[in-house]
Amino acid sequence: MIFNKVKKRSLSLFQFWRNSQSVEEALQQCSHIQREMEVLSDVELQEYFENIQSCYQRDQSNGTFSDWRQHALAVGFEAIRREMGFRLHDVQRQGAWLASQGSIIQMQTGEGKTVVCVLTAIIQAVITDSIHVATTNDYLAARDHEIAEPIFKRLGIKSNVVDMNLSPAAKKSIYRQQVVYGAGHVFGFDYLSDQVSLRKRESIGLGNGLMELYDGHDVESTLLQPYRKAVIIDEADSVLVDESTTPLILSGGADSGTASDQFAIPYLRARVIADSLNTPEEYTVNKIERKIELTERGAEEIHIRLAELGRLELAFPWSSYVENALFAEHFLDRGEHYIVEDDAVKLVDQMTGRIFADRNLKNGLHQAVEAKEEVTINLPQSTLARITRQRFFQQYDCVCGMTGTVMGIERELKHFYSVSSQVIPTHLPGKRRGFPSLYFDSWKSKADAIVNEIFEISSAARPILIGTRTIAESDRLHDRLQQEGIHCELLNGVQEKEEAEIVSMAGQSGSVTIATNMAGRGTDIKLCDVSKSTGGLHVIATQHSESERVDRQLIGRSARQGQPGSFRFFVAADDDLFQGDGAYLAKSILASSNSSGSSDKDFSSEILALQKRKDNDGFVSRRRLVEFDSWMDGIRETMVNR
Repeated sequence: MIFNKVKKRSLSLFQFWRNSQSVEEALQQCSHIQREMEVLSDVELQEYFENIQSCYQRDQSNGTFSDWRQHALAVGFEAIRREMGFRLHDVQRQGAWLASQGSIIQMQTGEGKTVVCVLTAIIQAVITDSIHVATTNDYLAARDHEIAEPIFKRLGIKSNVVDMNLSPAAKKSIYRQQVVYGAGHVFGFDYLSDQVSLRKRESIGLGNGLMELYDGHDVESTLLQPYRKAVIIDEADSVLVDESTTPLILSGGADSGTASDQFAIPYLRARVIADSLNTPEEYTVNKIERKIELTERGAEEIHIRLAELGRLELAFPWSSYVENALFAEHFLDRGEHYIVEDDAVKLVDQMTGRIFADRNLKNGLHQAVEAKEEVTINLPQSTLARITRQRFFQQYDCVCGMTGTVMGIERELKHFYSVSSQVIPTHLPGKRRGFPSLYFDSWKSKADAIVNEIFEISSAARPILIGTRTIAESDRLHDRLQQEGIHCELLNGVQEKEEAEIVSMAGQSGSVTIATNMAGRGTDIKLCDVSKSTGGLHVIATQHSESERVDRQLIGRSARQGQPGSFRFFVAADDDLFQGDGAYLAKSILASSNSSGSSDKDFSSEILALQKRKDNDGFVSRRRLVEFDSWMDGIRETMVNR
């Protein structure tokens, strides 16, 4: 009744929008509806939303369509105004409108992606009873849900947050809520847990399955995650692209645990033998393809040494043990690819700098690293189930979301997830200033220049955020700044909540914060009044990433919401980007450097071209990963059907 009363005073918005095809005009009508809602009580507002849901279901059943989306969006506007005390600005409304129609939208840092996500969920709640909101980590999921939950409650939408530490019973209850927040990988692992459960049920036999149905149980009720209808992804480029190079692998079983002495001995012996081999006589190192190959002489030598060792229990060919030991030595660096903590090797995410205690290298390589670092060697975990992130998210009926950097991955999002990409303008004109990049012959020369820049910027009472590519580099730079008497905060592999707290304080006047490039993503850096008046946050990038998009993510931390800010890239010939197939650029930088170690030549166009090639290589690699996963599934199905 209330819905009809307000609707009669409004235009037929679906007809209006269909004819004009103008998002701006349709949103104006949404605002008009919202203003009429302001006279409603909280109970009436909730009843209004429930009526929208009923009208949508009715229209779907009889084949007609209504203006439900505009009314749902208007309800969201009003619920947020009542709960948070402000009216949404136009770009937030536009973002929610486009995301709710199945797009990944680009919104700059600080433009309000969290409330846009809430609005999108409200619109989806008209359509479906199961909405997952995927974030990059558990902390952001809990933080965003804390903001969203009171808004949802005003409309009678039940919501909760899920994480890996909850019991299966708790997860099962949470997944029955209409909106569930969680880290993207949590949804994936819970799906894999369900797949393992289903396989166990299939092995029980037909008779038992029928008896369970007779007793009132069905398969759906036993699953943690019964539906994958709609997913809204925050920081979508990180969840859908950056993390998609690593499949979701559910491990466990009898193989996990501390290794016996007999199991560990081959790894320890291979390490000793690898240290005694010489290159290129006995093995070769291909840095471009990241490959180790034993020569004929090397293969003969390691088997002679194997005969001297006597009988060993080998899980792989002996050459694999030695090649893994060599690979661990030449390609896996402590502080960049992994850390050692609590007598364990823990992997570092190369895109975010975060530490993953629950991920292991496969095929004996993790044990080779454990032998290298002289920590306890653990048995490999057996794989219970696996799936690529691309194929997991493809199972949702609707995929949408938001990110600060969608430009550059439009093709990949379309190819894997069949979603379009939309760029939302900023609410206020940008004031970010980019200083020319500086080029040097070595890290030492570059570090000297970074120190000078810090002194200069800090003297103006401006805050500085220094983005490093690796944990090892952040440690190295931190030590250098300490020697110079520069106090700084170090964000170095710290997880989630602590990470966000440190980054949130990086806008204080005169502060210096060192962090890996992606650390604290999703957390606003709020400037104090002094910082705003002196020029805003200055971002120092210690080197370019392999992806120009990741560079944009880093510099996007400054000059948010129309505030002032600046950035500069510092580049050295020995940067990681120039290793392997980028070696030609390192030679050019070295050749152009003067006696002081700096170069006046600009290499920005060459670096951008190299990044584009690497981005394309990454896309091809991810596509092959999905194709391999599909092929393996086909093989499994063929074997089952025989």
